[in-house]
Amino acid sequence: MQVGDFGSVALAQRLRTTGIHLDSGAFTTHLNIELPHLAAEFAEIYDRYRVDEPPAIDNFHVRVASPSLLRRYIRPQVQHWVDGVDMMEPLPLDHAFPFLESALNLAIATDDLGPLVVHSAMLERDGRALVMPAPSGSGKSTLCAALSWRGWRLMSDEITVFCFESGGLRANPRPVSLKNRSVDVIAAFEPRARFTRVYRDTTKGDLAYMKPPDEAVARASEGAGPGLLVAPVYRAGAPATLRKMDRVEGLRWLIDNAVNYSSLLRTGFDLLTHFVERSRLYSLTYSNLDEAIALINQAHEAH
Repeated sequence: MQVGDFGSVALAQRLRTTGIHLDSGAFTTHLNIELPHLAAEFAEIYDRYRVDEPPAIDNFHVRVASPSLLRRYIRPQVQHWVDGVDMMEPLPLDHAFPFLESALNLAIATDDLGPLVVHSAMLERDGRALVMPAPSGSGKSTLCAALSWRGWRLMSDEITVFCFESGGLRANPRPVSLKNRSVDVIAAFEPRARFTRVYRDTTKGDLAYMKPPDEAVARASEGAGPGLLVAPVYRAGAPATLRKMDRVEGLRWLIDNAVNYSSLLRTGFDLLTHFVERSRLYSLTYSNLDEAIALINQAHEAH
């Protein structure tokens, strides 16, 4: 069963009461949403996602609601709870959807018993993963969104999940977060792309989310093996250039962007070195998406 199979009224009631068990690939989330307008926005973007019936074992429980009865009507606000804990201050009600996405990310980042997670975009082609670790503002999400429409399967915009058993990578495709001008850039780059409305003046600036391509959601259960590590940096006016990295530099990129590396000790080190030893490693400087994609495709074909 998919989210879109419920119908808007039934889905809103279900989210408000017993909740749904949302399957995003690597994780299943027991999700409650008590705000009608947020339930509608969620349904529009997540309509193709699978809902587990009967319930599977959930990784997390996420609830989104007003912090109090007063804040439903006076200076309305939104709050989220991850496994019963409110980890962030409430935000204006208009920012409810970005707050929901933050809650889903926070649930993964604070799970002490979860798999090794690295903050990076991840895509797949021919069974091989492209991992792009980079700090905020590097152009990672914009490049990830563009690649997802040019022959690469979106596995995640935000996280790379390493499988303990195989050393491979697990998909967890969710909406791609695009900031400020990036929405217009991707809208012009790919007419098929669909977006949420733009949420103005969030903590990350003006923000919108691109709906993942249907194929990415349909194949959320499919993983990938090591392939490429590319650390991207957007630089206005710069020609696209791809520089090889050695293994030490590549490993450093992964460790510096790992969410829970320190808690996994030798297991985390072994997983990351396994990926580095079996991948080609590059840093990428770019300003033009087509040029950047061409270089990444060349590196993939060479591998």
